[in-house]
Formats: sequence, C-alpha cells, structure tokens
Amino acid sequence: NVRALQRQIEALLDYHATVFDAARLQRRRVPLRELLQSCVDAQRLQLQARGLSAAVEAPARPVTLDPDKLRVALDNLLANAIAYSPQGGRIRLAGALAGGVLTIDCVDEGPGVDAADAERIFEPFVQGVRRPSAGAPGSGIGLSIVRELVAAQGGRVFLVPAPAGAHFRMELPDEN
Repeated sequence: NVRALQRQIEALLDYHATVFDAARLQRRRVPLRELLQSCVDAQRLQLQARGLSAAVEAPARPVTLDPDKLRVALDNLLANAIAYSPQGGRIRLAGALAGGVLTIDCVDEGPGVDAADAERIFEPFVQGVRRPSAGAPGSGIGLSIVRELVAAQGGRVFLVPAPAGAHFRMELPDEN
C-alpha cells in the first residue's frame, strides 16, 4: 500500500510539473515524419519485447511546434498503445497536414476504450475498465498529460470511434 501511495504521489507531482511547464513553449520547425519516427524509435525495445510492429506515415514537410512537448505527448500515446496491444499486433502513427491543421493519429489493435470511459479518459487518474494486456496498470495520468501538452500548443486530442482497437487523434494548428 505504501508503494502504491508513493507511485500516486509521484504521478501527481509529475502531472502538476507537466501542466506548469506546458505553458512555456519553444516552437521550432521540425520535419514531421522524422519527429514521429524518432518517437517510435525511442520505444523500439518495448515494441520488440511484445513482438509489435509500428508504422509511421507522414509527409517529410517541416511543421512548426514545440517538438519536445509533442514527443512527451506521443510517448504517452505510444506507451499506451504498446501496453494495450496484443502480442504481435500493429501500431500506426500517422501525420497529415490539411487546411492549416496538423493531424496525428495513434491507432492500435488492442481492446479499445470502453464507451463508458470515453468521456473521462483524459481526466487525471482515470483508468478505464479495460486493462493493459502487458505489465501493471499505469497511474492514469498519461492521457491527461497528452491533453495538457496538446492544448498548450493550441490543439486538442480526442478519441476517434473505431470498430476495434483505440484510435487517438491530435489536432494542432499548422503555422506554415
């Protein structure tokens, strides 16, 4: 119980530090495909351990954003996708630019998010009824961190209805 409480306290401190830091943006131009690929590469060992594959689909065109904060958001989405994907599953990270909007989708083949959880899943410490297929359940702050970091850049993140798996979408303003 003490260890569980300690993990919750650390998660709360981490969440508040992220929210505080989210307002300090350092925007710069970065190639979109390279940014997405670097996030997948950072999770390569976890992907291999679960026998998962990850595909990146995005134009090489530069986008202007805070790449460090977006990496943290993407790392959280990818970590969830890895945890919830079945052994041997596939994860897709796709970026697109259209009409002044950068869209980034993270799609997995896991159990998806239960409809009852869809509205609350981005709130701090909310964990859905469906549990990850690998490892211990997380702290419940990953998606709230994603929401804060994306909102700080003038964007939004939401769950896209999908017949199977989880499909998260980030929409950010494209200033190019």
